Amino acid sequence: MKTRNISIAIAASLVLASCTGGFEEISKDHYNAHEENLAEDNLKVGAMFQQLERSVIIYRDGTYLDSDYQIMYNLCADIWAGYMGSTHATGNSAQNSGWNVYDQYPSRMFNVKYEYGMSAFTNLKAYCEENHLVIPLALAKIVKVATMHQVTDYFGPIAYSQTGSVSGNLYDTQEAVYKAFFTELDEAITTLEPYAAAGTVALDTYDIVYGGSIAKWVKFANSLRLRLAMRVVYADETLARTNAEAAVANLGGLVTANSENAVVSGVGHHPMYEINVNFNDGDIQMGASFDSYLNGFNDPRKFKIAKPAADGNLHGVRLGINPSDWNPYKNAAGNVSAPNATAYNICWLNAAEVAFLRAEGAIRGWNMGGSAKDFYEQGIALSFEEWGATGAEAYIADATSKPAAFADNVSTNNAAAPSSVTIAWNESAGFEGKLEKIATQKWIALFPNCAEGWAEYRRLHYPALIVPVNNFSNGTVDTNQQIRRCPYPTSEQSTNPDGYASGVAALGGADNAGTRLWWDKKPF
Repeated sequence: MKTRNISIAIAASLVLASCTGGFEEISKDHYNAHEENLAEDNLKVGAMFQQLERSVIIYRDGTYLDSDYQIMYNLCADIWAGYMGSTHATGNSAQNSGWNVYDQYPSRMFNVKYEYGMSAFTNLKAYCEENHLVIPLALAKIVKVATMHQVTDYFGPIAYSQTGSVSGNLYDTQEAVYKAFFTELDEAITTLEPYAAAGTVALDTYDIVYGGSIAKWVKFANSLRLRLAMRVVYADETLARTNAEAAVANLGGLVTANSENAVVSGVGHHPMYEINVNFNDGDIQMGASFDSYLNGFNDPRKFKIAKPAADGNLHGVRLGINPSDWNPYKNAAGNVSAPNATAYNICWLNAAEVAFLRAEGAIRGWNMGGSAKDFYEQGIALSFEEWGATGAEAYIADATSKPAAFADNVSTNNAAAPSSVTIAWNESAGFEGKLEKIATQKWIALFPNCAEGWAEYRRLHYPALIVPVNNFSNGTVDTNQQIRRCPYPTSEQSTNPDGYASGVAALGGADNAGTRLWWDKKPF
């Protein structure tokens, strides 16, 4: 060791003697990025853009953990969308599955998206504007909308237009936020269209979704615009139709093939794997509603989505079970089905969703470029292809299978079938009959994108979900209407009181889980 140290000292002295001007380079910290490094090869832009991408659906990336995904998605939207059921918590205060929303869980959605996503966008926007970088800024606008629409869809009014300013971060109405989304997407698409047509590739070293393909980003932006347009249809049908038809008509096109799905690459596993397998505590299993539909339809995708229980069947867990029942479910020796998480991708948006959105637009009489029946059947076929399941043609033609009654495989929390909807398209079903078919199949195809599944359930009231055994909300949530939003983080009341007050005022109701959002206007 001493000889090696002497040799290093001699070598260092020789270097210094021969080139004293190199001292700054020798002494520099080479393990962290410096300003001049960040300017090389788009590193600064690329690093900020990738951080923004990673904020859309959180996973273990060196900054956040799979447990962050568990808190902000799995124990919130996964449950409320009917996909999953909780089998463990620390008390009624933590039982999101019984509508008593535990502040710590949805607060992660709020805080992470601002500290990670919006901070990256704010810095990237300033840098791009200073250096006249139009492509990265347009891409950043698209990704910002992709990440922040989840926040407003969880909470309602949020700080958006003033974020990054010194004005106190007052909240915008949800209507204003959505209109800003449409403006930003329109600006980004208009900017990127000529680059997409020319086959331009940008930020390919850093882009973890599309590898820098501007053409695919334009397809995604159009598809995201279609998603958000449909979201506001019951609040402002003119706004919805204008943006939906513009998205479909754009020459850049939509996501229509699974090869164009917005999927995060380079991830070792979906966070659900860590939660359900590596955590090894069975906190979350398949939900009773998913059990009802996948079993009732005898859906060939069901064992792509869920693992069979010990008896070879799919068994779920009902929401709102009594705390005394948690351990029997958790330790049920394979009597409930776990998510088949090795098959999951971190997917922001898929071609099946786009097809179902177009089917809905078509039954509304909008110009979607085809018929509702064709888009509906395409959506099912695309979902089967994405999951690697066979039998799509027979499934599409099935006019008799219906959701099944839920038979609890551990306790006695049984439930009647939530709906009698069938699969095969029926042109005489009427608007609501067709809408239920579209929404039900889209709900299945969206999984595991639970934030989107929960938002669409609230918007359409489809698919019909099995209500919880117990409602622990103390009267703030209607059992049949189910949970409508997340209360704002309690920390906002002390750290941003003016912003919080502006949000509650814009909400137009109490800051609880039963108050409906601006776009949640469909009558019950």
